[in-house]
Amino acid sequence: MEFHDVLHGHIVIEHPEVKDMVRDLISSTELQRLRNMRQMNFDVPLIQELGRSRRLPHSIGVAHVALTLAQQGQLTVKEIKELVAAALLHDAAIPPYGHLVETEFKQNKIKKFDHADILKSFIFGTFPDRNSFTEILPKRQLEVNKVLNRHDVDPDKVFELVAPHGNKKSPIAADVDLDNIDNVHRMAVLLGWKNAKENTKKLLDATKLNSLKQMRFTTEAVEPLRNWLDFREKIYTLIIAHPECIPHNALQSDLVESAVINGVISNDNWYLSEPEFEDNLRKNEKTKDLAEQLISGCNYSFIDYVWIKNIDTQEKLKNSDVKRKMSESIDFELNDTGYFIWSEKGLISREINWLDENGKKHRLGENSKSCMIALVKKTPGGKATNDQKSKWREAVVAEFECLAKTRRFDLAFPEDYSGSYFSRGTNEFELKLQ
Repeated sequence: MEFHDVLHGHIVIEHPEVKDMVRDLISSTELQRLRNMRQMNFDVPLIQELGRSRRLPHSIGVAHVALTLAQQGQLTVKEIKELVAAALLHDAAIPPYGHLVETEFKQNKIKKFDHADILKSFIFGTFPDRNSFTEILPKRQLEVNKVLNRHDVDPDKVFELVAPHGNKKSPIAADVDLDNIDNVHRMAVLLGWKNAKENTKKLLDATKLNSLKQMRFTTEAVEPLRNWLDFREKIYTLIIAHPECIPHNALQSDLVESAVINGVISNDNWYLSEPEFEDNLRKNEKTKDLAEQLISGCNYSFIDYVWIKNIDTQEKLKNSDVKRKMSESIDFELNDTGYFIWSEKGLISREINWLDENGKKHRLGENSKSCMIALVKKTPGGKATNDQKSKWREAVVAEFECLAKTRRFDLAFPEDYSGSYFSRGTNEFELKLQ
């Protein structure tokens, strides 16, 4: 069985007991759904290749790496099959538009959506409410559980690898795991960045997988791990803070918010494929106008942003709370404006723990904590003056101080953008534009 992959090149699966299982899992309803699910949902011209990447190639890439490392290690055939199955299935319960939809479910207090519980019901064939006859795709019902049973793979072991209990780690779920090694390097390759493929090979060559517990690394892994962290930081900085990305991010954020509020997507139909979801968005009168811009082009335009970084607070900063606070408290003298908010902790930059060959723990990196507060215009025409932007910036900082209950943070603005989260921002009192 073979695949041609943008990151790993020509993948060939020859293991006699694994290849048939892989073929059957990939052909299953649950994984065929991933053919039409984007890996990155922000479809922006600047980073357009990210919007074209699908989740199935990523899942196959993770499975390929898992199989390669497992064969080099000391795993039994049974363990190898469990690991490869977990690698293929780790993203199976992602809703359309991924974490955008999941976040909106949580922030609108929709009936609890638990990604791990949904995945478990897929693996055990009990979704939804133990009704295995629900059509996940047109005329196709759940199949993964039957495939696992056919190939004598324990569903409990597969689920434990994807979502370990408590503080346990696995090759699929750890600070550094096969999932995020493939994902970050795959995005870097799609962006055309140098050395992404080479760094993937260096890191995997220094990775040891001798059990189904957390992977270990040789000392040669330190440099590629640092490069991996650097790729990650620059990718998410680009997505979140590049002025050309902001309008498209705002459009999709507004669209998903409206979709959840108006019941276009819910806990009852979260398993829609993205083409089905977007078709429903265009058919619904409440979401139609925004959804059509996914085809005709984004009408949103960028005005300004305040990126609040290195925030020292114990307050939980939900996107919806920040958006509501800014919208209700700040008047801007331009029609049809709105906000794009992205609060994150450890997404852009992450502190990781990794184990050396002797099981000793080491640390690399540091956790980011930031809140992007961007102002956009949702219709064509009109332009903000520098004086308006300066006053808006001052108001945003003042309102954020009240919300976060702290003044301990750094500020960055569009004119500071360098492609790195760690670049020096503007001093918090230097808010005026000339």
